[in-house]
Amino acid sequence: MFVDNVICPICGEKLNVVDKTAACKNRHSFDRAREGYFYLLPPNAKRSLSPGDNRDMVAARAEFLATDSYLPLAKTLADIIDRRYPSTRITLLDAGVGTGYYLSLISRLRGDIDDCVGADISKEAVRRAARANKGAFIAVANVFSLPIADDCVDVVLSVFSPFADREISRTLKVGGLLLAVVPGKNHLIELREALYPTVRPVEGDLASAALSLISVQNLTYTFDLANSAQISSLLAMTPYAYRAPKDSVLKVKSCAHMALTADFEIYTFQKQ
Repeated sequence: MFVDNVICPICGEKLNVVDKTAACKNRHSFDRAREGYFYLLPPNAKRSLSPGDNRDMVAARAEFLATDSYLPLAKTLADIIDRRYPSTRITLLDAGVGTGYYLSLISRLRGDIDDCVGADISKEAVRRAARANKGAFIAVANVFSLPIADDCVDVVLSVFSPFADREISRTLKVGGLLLAVVPGKNHLIELREALYPTVRPVEGDLASAALSLISVQNLTYTFDLANSAQISSLLAMTPYAYRAPKDSVLKVKSCAHMALTADFEIYTFQKQ
């Protein structure tokens, strides 16, 4: 069971998880929240009182993802895992799990044959992730300091999350995979063009000194948002809602329909 691989975020010793409590031999103790997650983010690792996405941003993300506009991405990630681990029980970690959308979908697509783990610095997001992934181990934690033992994870997902490749490499087994997803150059291009007079190009490719790059796969398709509520939810989960000109934001929110491009770059890294 994956709980055997959870470590104390304070001293690094093994955490023994019994029912609603996790404790190490140095008497550091953590309680399971009623939603089912553990809060494993030490106070000295927090840069604010409530780090990560706030309640409104998390709610907007959940509402947008409920449209399944990003379902093809989840299916593609599941396919990549299936090609490497067909019908094999693995440990799957979502580092930056958010609301748990991808972890939940991939688990169902693979027939619940995985030990699923999720970590995110946002407590509001983790609350939703725990409810969506009842059988998984979900924790509030920093992806750059995961409360996970060395060499115990088969596959790590990092979908629009901080690229903590060195820390992820520590947790991966030899031969394990990191699937990192970043926006492609045309991701949500129609939304960006509606918000800004000049659209800036998407910056940078992923590179890792800790892991070997195996492949880069592009996934591009179009999807429709059918009403202003869906468009507003998408906008609210992006930084554009706070950085774009206010009049442009209001104009986009008033749209009754929007056809958009999804453009993802999926990087597959391996621990050698």
